[in-house]
Amino acid sequence: MARWDFLQRENARDSEVVPSREERRQESSGTSVSVGRGPTDGSSANSPERPERSSESSPGRSADRRTPYGHGGRTYSLRSSEIAAMKDIGTFRTVDVRDLARFVYAGDEARLKHDLESLRAQGMVEEKTLFRAHRSARKLVSLTAEGQRIVRKESGLREDQRIYHGFVKPKELDHDADLYKVYQKAAKEIREKGGKLTRVRLDFELKESINRAKEAAGHLSGDERKRLLTAVAEEHGLTIDDTIIHLPDIQVEYETRDCGVERQNLELLSRNYREDGIRGKAAAGFKIYARSGDANRVRRALHDTGMIREVLSV
Repeated sequence: MARWDFLQRENARDSEVVPSREERRQESSGTSVSVGRGPTDGSSANSPERPERSSESSPGRSADRRTPYGHGGRTYSLRSSEIAAMKDIGTFRTVDVRDLARFVYAGDEARLKHDLESLRAQGMVEEKTLFRAHRSARKLVSLTAEGQRIVRKESGLREDQRIYHGFVKPKELDHDADLYKVYQKAAKEIREKGGKLTRVRLDFELKESINRAKEAAGHLSGDERKRLLTAVAEEHGLTIDDTIIHLPDIQVEYETRDCGVERQNLELLSRNYREDGIRGKAAAGFKIYARSGDANRVRRALHDTGMIREVLSV
């Protein structure tokens, strides 16, 4: 990869005042999840930080100011809006560019396009066009390994907030790209109730943790194994059926109005799920979401068993 010193590549229209070290420290000091803030509530962007975006990281603040960031012998030049976008991208691994414009840029697609051009030029992000049968193509974005390192170093996210890079599982990209919208719906409801989002966990992270516990329990007797896995499930805010721990697509951790800590497990169902699978997800206590075209089928599956569950469309 070519070495970039973007400060030397800025043309006249992009020349900006570089803030002092203290200003940089203040702008990156937010520690709550900054996952794209909905444009309707006035809060800042996402993390996981996108659980809570502070006003300092809001794309609208100092939108034209660039700050130099050094890493690995290279110097990068990034706006606060670019850092905010990278936080959300890294938190959810794969994000639809249109959703990024909606939740991080308050619908300002022109500014998003300008930022993505800058981030691509500096090797921070990569894009992929997803072609779908009988549906419009989607432009998706993910961090590069270098983008991941910069976000981890400069974003001010919690140490335990996982940041991802690169596209994985091509067959699941369409599903995974919709998880950002699922999160935004849940986050809006939590904030409206006075909650403060602090951390986001994807199923990747939960699976790793659960699989480590299963390996550790491999040599135990049946009863001991079940006790250990039950304790692990409770520790992660998950339910267990015999020795099967049910994993959601997303787990959101947040502080309640009275300073308690709660978790909410979110699942995006599709038409590919069998009805018993749909009912199993609801029985695990997950908050169920579905695309508009799949919502009626999901509701029928739950109603048939007498489960009264709200199915939210994305």
